[in-house]
Amino acid sequence: MNEALVSNPIQEYKLSLRRKSIHQGTVIGVENHAPFGQKMQVAVIALNNGLRGLIFESQFDKQKYRSLVGFIDHKIDFMVLDVSKLGTYAEDVKVFDEEKGIVLLSRVQALEELQEEFWETADVDHIVTGSVSGFEDQRIYVRIKGVICVLPIQDYEYDWTVSGRGLIPLGTELTVKITHIDRARKHVRVSRKELLEDPWNRVPDHYGVANFYPGTITRVVDNIGVFVKLAPGVDALAWFPAENKIPKDNILVGKTCSVRIKNVSVQKRRISCKIVDFPHEL
Repeated sequence: MNEALVSNPIQEYKLSLRRKSIHQGTVIGVENHAPFGQKMQVAVIALNNGLRGLIFESQFDKQKYRSLVGFIDHKIDFMVLDVSKLGTYAEDVKVFDEEKGIVLLSRVQALEELQEEFWETADVDHIVTGSVSGFEDQRIYVRIKGVICVLPIQDYEYDWTVSGRGLIPLGTELTVKITHIDRARKHVRVSRKELLEDPWNRVPDHYGVANFYPGTITRVVDNIGVFVKLAPGVDALAWFPAENKIPKDNILVGKTCSVRIKNVSVQKRRISCKIVDFPHEL
């Protein structure tokens, strides 16, 4: 081990500041401090050599959060705080407190560096890894090198997904493919589905005409029919079952049924079938 680091463990981060190095670490706690006479939340990061890193709320994100508690146990990017970028109160900030073993950090400055790199190098068809930073019904937001990218819900997987809300936890790492970049508008769209195997490639091997298979009813549409999921991403369309076959509670969605395959068209991604039984209904 480097003797200088043993005698002065904070030296590693002084060198990191000079090199403008970007690190990753996990938020291990959120504390309340008042560094400039103003009470604020501070994210705590466990650093090497038993040191503690602190990220003031103002240096955590340009976006204002009601609380940083939701980031506990999440991995984030950070760099040692460069006070020259702080402006008026820079000289009042003590970045290295060797007595207490504390180093002040900045997530904002790290994200700015990463964003600059992203816009210089990213392109359509690049495969990249990011972390989930938010979600809505129709989209998931993925932070890639500090840039918030949009993952439309229909591009998450081949299976039919109802909503992006609560689909995967915040902070989850996702590997995706860039499908669209608008540098002028700072807009990026990505797809996870394009990196997955298309389940329809295996349909001819698994489903034969006139054969019987189990499925789960996912939707019922008037004047169109009943959609039956045979496998993730593979739905078949059936007409409404005969009256004497309908479950006693008259509820179809969510029920397991047995179907007979009538027609398969991989090219059109269509399977037609007939519901012949509900094996778990009395």
